[in-house]
Amino acid sequence: MKKTKLIYGHDTLCGWCFGFTPTLDAFTAAHPDIEIDVIPGGLVKGERVGSYADMADYIAQAEVKMTGVTGRAIGQPFRDMLQQEDAPLSISAPPSHAIVQMKKLAPHRALEFAHILQDEHFLNGKDLNLAATYDEICDAHGFPRLDTAAIIIATENTPDVAASYDKSAALGIQAYPTILVLDENDTVIGQIDSIYDLEPFTERFNEIITSKASEEIRALLT
Repeated sequence: MKKTKLIYGHDTLCGWCFGFTPTLDAFTAAHPDIEIDVIPGGLVKGERVGSYADMADYIAQAEVKMTGVTGRAIGQPFRDMLQQEDAPLSISAPPSHAIVQMKKLAPHRALEFAHILQDEHFLNGKDLNLAATYDEICDAHGFPRLDTAAIIIATENTPDVAASYDKSAALGIQAYPTILVLDENDTVIGQIDSIYDLEPFTERFNEIITSKASEEIRALLT
């Protein structure tokens, strides 16, 4: 099979992406030759930005559905964070900036970093607006240190963040998680949405690859 690439339309604050992590990790472990590009898309920006405390009821309702579908549960420290009067700001730009930085410094570990960052947030209630959060994660897991001064002031208009959001939009990614399958020419040949179990996810991936191969064979015969 020719080299295949995946684009992962992702947002750190997306609970469904958190629920999707075990499936994508298992898939990548079984397909180590497949390159995955994590592209933060900006779920929480503009008017959506606000205190986590104001979103507690919505998140509690959404969590029930997400856990029922994906099997992953949010950690109690995250739930406790929602109840704090001084709960952190919910904004996608800082973690998006962190992921974009990691893609430049250690591209082969960018997906791993994105998943650890998200787990630390949803399982352990880590505040993604604090420089210490990123330093602790990088040190604990052997990642290169990031420019945390830039991360904590990032907004959707910060150039690197805006470029990532624009790329996501240009690819037609409208929800998270979204997986785009690319061929060896970086042409999108298929999309995988809302599949949270490894077996059907892999089946859908194989369908896309098989369909592309069939098209190439037909082209050679005509």
